[in-house]
Amino acid sequence: MRLSKVTLVAITLGIGIVCARAHLVPGLSIKGLVDPADLIIAGKVERVRQTGTGSIELNGMDYTRLDFQAEMRVDETITGGPPPSSFTFSYSTPAVDSVGNVAEGGLAANGYRVVFLRKTGTGYAFVSPYYPSIPAAPKSCGPNWQVQLGVDAYHKVLQRLLDLLCTDSSSEEKQSALFALNWTEDSSAAPFLNAALNLPNVKSNPTLRMAIVSDLLHWKDLSVLPLAEEDLFEQSVRSPSYPKENLVLAISSLEPQISIPLLARVLKMPEAEERVAAARFLEYTNSQTALDILLSALDDPDREVQFAVMQSLGNLTGQYYWRPNTGTTESDSHWMSCIQHWREFAEQRNADRTKSR
Repeated sequence: MRLSKVTLVAITLGIGIVCARAHLVPGLSIKGLVDPADLIIAGKVERVRQTGTGSIELNGMDYTRLDFQAEMRVDETITGGPPPSSFTFSYSTPAVDSVGNVAEGGLAANGYRVVFLRKTGTGYAFVSPYYPSIPAAPKSCGPNWQVQLGVDAYHKVLQRLLDLLCTDSSSEEKQSALFALNWTEDSSAAPFLNAALNLPNVKSNPTLRMAIVSDLLHWKDLSVLPLAEEDLFEQSVRSPSYPKENLVLAISSLEPQISIPLLARVLKMPEAEERVAAARFLEYTNSQTALDILLSALDDPDREVQFAVMQSLGNLTGQYYWRPNTGTTESDSHWMSCIQHWREFAEQRNADRTKSR
């Protein structure tokens, strides 16, 4: 299964998610928040206070329930109405989503957010207990900014989110906007992101720049390929590991004749984290050409790289038995058997190639 963006969503977006009983957190979908919402409001969360506590049974399990009251200064009502200038509503955590997953998402005071609510018999509840809100800009990019996304609710929300890139928001807020984008659904953001690449505070920030280039590459905008190569291979470019991992992931979605040579170069880079990413994502090219690249890295000095290489080899060839388990160490017999199997596989592959000439 192809991975989505490699991000720490809950931390980066400032959503305040706590996963009750370690449930898997679903991916963020702006469309999935907009479509079922009865009320979508943008504004500053001015106050959040705890009003009570108790217990609640969800899916046959008991949880401690916390009750809160949130007060917002509303600048825009995107869906629903009439638009209030202020809005107070109550919510409790944990809560369940539409398919019964349990999460403890809430709001934090002093943040500017777009909040998604649905009507209930007693008031309002969050559309998603995982993503009650997303970050937003309190003002637009200004009259000289030519990229306007649309007037429907989804594009209004998307515009509010992306306006963080061109206004005086912090670097962390800009990152949160980019991480909220969904590669499957939000390609209409591409013109805005292309324009944002020319902003000085984006040009000078490798993490922001790589996040934007990753999005555009995934949406098949090859005009940013030179920027991707610069960010990947220029040693003076410094950033945390995850923007480069997302960039490598985006490259793997391109046509094999473009992606495989670039991933082969990443697989020879000095940083082990980047080699691991290349080994993992070469599998996504679904190309037999990737096999030779992976086999050439079978003896990488880093165990995590070797592990990723063998996982991808097994998945590409359907030889799932010859993927070591996550807890396997170099001294375990199965690890050594897997290494030996792939060495023999490489030898046989070379012999078959020689015979066919």
